Amino acid sequence: MTLQDAPAAPRPARRYMGLAELPALLDFASRSTAQRAPLSACWHPGDIIWALQARADQPQPCRFWTGPDGAVAALAWFESEGEVWLETLPASAALVPEAVAWVEHAWRRRLAAQGRNPATPAHIRAEAHDARRIAALEALGYRYSGPAGVGFRLDLAGELPEPGLPAGYTVRDSIGVDPAARAQAHRDAWSHLEHLGIRGESRFSTDAYLSLTRLPVYDPGLDLLAVAPDGSLAGNCVCWPDAASGVGSFEPVGVAQAHRGRRLAGAILREAMVRLRARGHREARVGTAHFNHAAIRAYLAAGFQPGGASHWWAKSLV
Repeated sequence: MTLQDAPAAPRPARRYMGLAELPALLDFASRSTAQRAPLSACWHPGDIIWALQARADQPQPCRFWTGPDGAVAALAWFESEGEVWLETLPASAALVPEAVAWVEHAWRRRLAAQGRNPATPAHIRAEAHDARRIAALEALGYRYSGPAGVGFRLDLAGELPEPGLPAGYTVRDSIGVDPAARAQAHRDAWSHLEHLGIRGESRFSTDAYLSLTRLPVYDPGLDLLAVAPDGSLAGNCVCWPDAASGVGSFEPVGVAQAHRGRRLAGAILREAMVRLRARGHREARVGTAHFNHAAIRAYLAAGFQPGGASHWWAKSLV
């Protein structure tokens, strides 16, 4: 092999600075969703959009690496304080040490800037059955820390469940919906979460909702709502399509406190599945925190099958 024939080295890591980088990250999420199967990739394209919301035009706490073809090959993102979602394409798994090195550098700087204990560990998420990723993290000094999330899958080629709707309830999409009412529906569903040990009220705003509607992947025809007999919005879910991988993802899914326990989540999920299948998608996926037992019961009742779990791997950097 001559020098001219040798593959080019990966490009340096770059930070997400704004909308110019968004198409590349969405393409990465789509390719990793397809290529990582049967494992679940950290991101579906819809996860990227939901994570960004109104911040899509702003720098983000992440880095991404590109391969010789210029496409994104790896992505590391501080999803929350000290917790990182790290993903590579299967052919680019060798980038894991480089990505982890950036995570550790960024976490040390953040701890120092905040005057916090430098021994506060960094956490990186990995699929429970991803032996290769786990081995790479362990080789870098990371150790199992605890559960993160659980995932569920449904084959859209099969018969879809019939969860049924309580009398007087209907399901509709968000085409033509009042944006303020749609944002309120989300707040209603994601407040009053004391049963999960979560206190506080959702601050999802009309502006945040409108920001989603302006971004790629979002489709109001796949943003489903349960409507109560009095005309109020009782539940909602956003379905994110991805024609390239054939996988549709649901995030978030929620029902207002006054309407819980009536299988409304299953009803709106089923309608979204029907619409996904009509668009040629082959699989539906949804996930939740490992401790959200109400959501787990709802997804199983809606016909989903367990589709894997993720765990945290931690390391103190001193």
